[in-house]
Amino acid sequence: MRALHRTGSALAAIALAVGVAVVVPAAAQAATSPPFGSASNFAVLGASTVTNTGPTVVTGDLGVSPGTAVVGFPPGSVVGTVHTTDAVAAQAQADVGTAITYAAGEPCDTNLTGQDLGGLTLPPGVYCFNSSAQLTGTLTLDAQGNPNAAWVIQVASSLTTGSNAAVVLTGGATPCNHDNITWQIGASATIGTGTSFVGNILAGTSITVAGNADSTGSLYAHTGAVTMDSNKVSTCAGAGNQAGPTITTTPSGSVPVGGALSDTARLTGGASPTGTVTFTLFGPGDLTCAAPIATRTSALTGRTATSGPVPAGAVGTYNWMATYSGDSANRAVTSLCGSEQVVVTAQVLTGRAYGLSATTVLLGGPLITVLPVPDTGFVSTPLSSTTSTPCVATLSGAISAHALCANVTTQATPAMSTAAASVADATVAVTAIPVTSLRAVQSSSTTNCAGSAGTTTIAFLQVGTTVVIAKPTQIAPNTAVEVGVVSLVLNEQIPFTAPDQGLTVNAVHLRVSALGLSAVNVVVASSESDIRNCPQR
Repeated sequence: MRALHRTGSALAAIALAVGVAVVVPAAAQAATSPPFGSASNFAVLGASTVTNTGPTVVTGDLGVSPGTAVVGFPPGSVVGTVHTTDAVAAQAQADVGTAITYAAGEPCDTNLTGQDLGGLTLPPGVYCFNSSAQLTGTLTLDAQGNPNAAWVIQVASSLTTGSNAAVVLTGGATPCNHDNITWQIGASATIGTGTSFVGNILAGTSITVAGNADSTGSLYAHTGAVTMDSNKVSTCAGAGNQAGPTITTTPSGSVPVGGALSDTARLTGGASPTGTVTFTLFGPGDLTCAAPIATRTSALTGRTATSGPVPAGAVGTYNWMATYSGDSANRAVTSLCGSEQVVVTAQVLTGRAYGLSATTVLLGGPLITVLPVPDTGFVSTPLSSTTSTPCVATLSGAISAHALCANVTTQATPAMSTAAASVADATVAVTAIPVTSLRAVQSSSTTNCAGSAGTTTIAFLQVGTTVVIAKPTQIAPNTAVEVGVVSLVLNEQIPFTAPDQGLTVNAVHLRVSALGLSAVNVVVASSESDIRNCPQR
């Protein structure tokens, strides 16, 4: 028999070395589940304390003895009775001591010392570790069609599982056939985040269950504490005959308004779960996940399901919840409200408008400089707003104008920025160049997440003795006009994509360069609108 055990361990080691799931040979000794006595009514039993963080649900009794502290209920809840340092808890601890002695005394069939339980498939039997044990990934317990199959795993010191580890039952195994899965741990057990664990844990000292891990089977700490964090823990009777998969979810990252939210769910543990996952989305301000704004149902593919895209129409923090339907071998499970938050951010709306700006140079020296007037300045906001200048600005001198106006309007939903500028009349009368006269000049620029558009209307334009426009006219983009030394671009449209997406519209852009002796650069009615943080198209 010893030769058979050595051969099984050697084969397991070789298979693990090459990354193949290991099937340990059938054990020669049938395991026998220990008698739990009155402790079988307890899902959680600590000796010094029982502490909890988050919305843990314990199905079965909860107790502590000889200690007196039970902390964290609420927010945790118990579907059963809480026994604090009473005779019932004391008797249960005594029965735990008997169960530990029984389980530890069963002859070991296969020694797994040095092996990771993850990736192993174990038929019924007694398995032992001379020191500590680790479970990374998935351990499969295969009943091989035996309705009376039982497992006892003896760990001399400590058991630790990795994040999202799982114990999976196959071959007709259930966690509730006479408490048939027993973990006898000499010291402490640490169940990692998101783990789906199956079996009663008999720990000599303490048990720690990390965030969002579940245990189908009771937690017994004989001399120390049981510590929990947002878990589901049940006795075998509380679990029924179905395995308890764990659902882990990955929501989409932060998106702009108008973008798409999505969620992905993955099941770990359980008995080869099938069925569907229903994804429910809750809007901003719904902190308790009471009123869904969208629901999507998707079939599991392997162990994964996705919601598909859902448009986000408002700024704020959204919450997903994912519910696995369960099947004949697996019970339903739902992610926690607040565990899948997605932030939807606003667009940043920017704009600027001014009536006129000018620079002239004569013989290399400054002659006239007109800073943008009137000028809204750069407006940048995620909110609806209006920024306007009074239409009273007046310029006099070589460059004169009346009734110059500028306005920027932003709209938060749907996001849009609009800039507009107008000038009632303007005259450019700089020495040695033809006089340019304009009347009723207007420009506008509008940008949303779909793109930008601009317009220009001019009622009258004359350069020297040449009348270019004699009646109100909507000008085509980037219309070029040359009159002697005067170069004009009407409805000048300058798109840009960095740092924002937008469009500058100059109703009139006048330039003169006279043999290097003079230079004139005048912009009349300039409008700029842009937007940032749009969904990708």
